[in-house]
Amino acid sequence: MVRNNRISSLKPLLQGEKRGQALVLLAVAFFALLAFLGLVTDVGSIYISYTSLQRAIDAAAVAAANNIKNPQTSLTERKQKITEAAREMLTIHRITGVSDLQVYLCSDDPKPAKFAAMCPASGQSPRKLAYIEATQDSPVYFLQIFGVRSFPLHASAVGETAAVDLVLVFDTSESMGKDTAGYNPNDFNPATCNSNNNCYPFRQAKDAAAVLVENLFDGYDQVGIVTFDYQAHQLPIVGTTLLSTDLGDKNNPQPGTVQYAIRYGINLHDDLATMKVKWAIYESPWGDKRNYNPIYPEDRDGDGKDADAGKPCVDQYVNLAGSSLDTSTIQPDQWADADNGLSGSSHVAAGDPCDSDTIIDAIDWNADGVYSQTYGIGDATIPVGYDNPNSIPPSFESSSLLSTCSGCGLRAARELLAGGGRAGAVWVIVYLSDGIANLSDMPATNSDIDSDFIYGFCGNDPAIAFWPDYCIDWNNPPNTGRYCIDNNANECPPTPPALPTPIPPFPGVIVGHTTTSGPYSVEDYAFDMADRAGLLFSTNPSELSGDDIVMFSVGLGAASAGETLLRYIANIGDDGSRGNDPCASIVTMQNCGNYYYAPTGAYLSQIFENIAGRIFTKISR
Repeated sequence: MVRNNRISSLKPLLQGEKRGQALVLLAVAFFALLAFLGLVTDVGSIYISYTSLQRAIDAAAVAAANNIKNPQTSLTERKQKITEAAREMLTIHRITGVSDLQVYLCSDDPKPAKFAAMCPASGQSPRKLAYIEATQDSPVYFLQIFGVRSFPLHASAVGETAAVDLVLVFDTSESMGKDTAGYNPNDFNPATCNSNNNCYPFRQAKDAAAVLVENLFDGYDQVGIVTFDYQAHQLPIVGTTLLSTDLGDKNNPQPGTVQYAIRYGINLHDDLATMKVKWAIYESPWGDKRNYNPIYPEDRDGDGKDADAGKPCVDQYVNLAGSSLDTSTIQPDQWADADNGLSGSSHVAAGDPCDSDTIIDAIDWNADGVYSQTYGIGDATIPVGYDNPNSIPPSFESSSLLSTCSGCGLRAARELLAGGGRAGAVWVIVYLSDGIANLSDMPATNSDIDSDFIYGFCGNDPAIAFWPDYCIDWNNPPNTGRYCIDNNANECPPTPPALPTPIPPFPGVIVGHTTTSGPYSVEDYAFDMADRAGLLFSTNPSELSGDDIVMFSVGLGAASAGETLLRYIANIGDDGSRGNDPCASIVTMQNCGNYYYAPTGAYLSQIFENIAGRIFTKISR
């Protein structure tokens, strides 16, 4: 009994002991939970801080790399700008507590090992890399109980300015010399100003291009030059090199460099004046000039030959003294004004109608009234290359009255990048023109063009195509809008012109090739060449895409007449699509998107410098 009483008396004590143990365990668990929550809070805070820091460092690396694009400044100045750009980006991202910010370029020594491994070794192509690393003291909360007030976070990133493969495209038609002393739009020979490098505004265009090249990296970025007049020309920088990393010094250009090619290798084309073409001065009794081919005036019916039996080598009317017309008789054209005195196949008798296809005798090269290549008869003082048969006669292209093959320049620039551009580089075209497209490529310069198109897309029939308007498509009825000449109608641009009759398979599109080029024009050809260069997105999923080339266009002075094309080039070159056109609501002769308008040559340096500042950068880790 006593024993049971003792046991009963111990029960409350044991129960109290258990309750005490539970309280202890509960307290320990509570503090463990608090510690866990505190650690989770600190770890979460540290993670968020690290993510923000890394994001800011990535942005700082891009900003830093973007400031490498000033090779004309000293290394010390560049490092200072790069560091300032990185700090500014950290401030924008509200990063505080940075105890250490370091910026390194590949030229620095020493540099972090992992960055050094990315820099090119001796003999390899240079890279524009900027390495940013920073340490931030991230505050903690729970750990302060143990005397820890912050936790150091370290982040790094490498920014790289993308390699640039740039092609400068210059309109070299004679009008680019209109501000030159003594310029005469009816008859101007730019030989002297080309030799003295003072054809204006062309000289200002070259100076502006030199400023742009100066902002690229010598030995790293590549530059090529394309000019266009009656056709396109890919200018060798040195030897057969068309894209060169040897940029040179703008102030002291040396042979073999891009700067030297810009200053001394680009010349204006000597355009033929209308007044020098015999057909241009012949008038009918109704007072209008006779139709003739503005690309090759000797061929008046578009078949590629001078001599056509019965036409057009027989004049129905003959000009008499005082510009009156003898309408009583039909007499032959006297393309040769006098017997040239030569023998054999070279002999041209006085009054011979329809001379040899190899002799350009419908053009009075020195405007002295004598239409002949005869040496010593009326033209004794003609320099070599004009009416002098002892020199190589002018080519049929050089006898063209037109010299703005806009599509030619775009085609040649695209082919230059496609053939020599680097896969990892940003491909860029900067296109400068002061006029409206009036020529296209021909079968001889673009194998994609059918042999039927002897003179390109100006048309072979003066009664149907664009000859009367010097091959300019003014987009007036019935030739409204842009046409397509693709053999597959489904691949044509989605925005059609006015519907022709009958309606072709793809609305508003002329499909296939015709002998007169139909409504497809030299301007349409330039539009197509812009698409091949830069188009990536189309509302027609079957339309072929281009080469993702970034394009800037610059219209100079009278180029406002050709702004439709220039703005189109800039729009396609901005984001690869026809949508979101930044120029859509902007009146003519205004800068918009990738298009710049220069009223005079004085604006060009500022424009080209602005383009230089928009070179793309990329981030890599």
